[in-house]
Amino acid sequence: MEVTQGQTQYIREPRVTYPAMSKRLGEAGVVIVAVYFNNAGIPKRAEIFKSSGYDRLDQAARDAALSSQVTPFRQPGANEATVYLLKAPFNFTLTQ
Repeated sequence: MEVTQGQTQYIREPRVTYPAMSKRLGEAGVVIVAVYFNNAGIPKRAEIFKSSGYDRLDQAARDAALSSQVTPFRQPGANEATVYLLKAPFNFTLTQ
């Protein structure tokens, strides 16, 4: 079941680390990660939905998504095994 960012909030924000090599090489972009949460709001799996074009940034976004936790889901009729999908954007921008 897909949910939007407006339907939930982070209990534990993703810990995003900008890869040092990516900074040195001037790599920047947006990664959208498909994060699969259980009904307790704990991520069980994360996949790259839209790549930044840079493997290091994609991996950093995936790792950050897996470090997060969102509010528990309470959907009518959903059982304990229901998995929830959130497409989370991660923006890597270089500042001057």
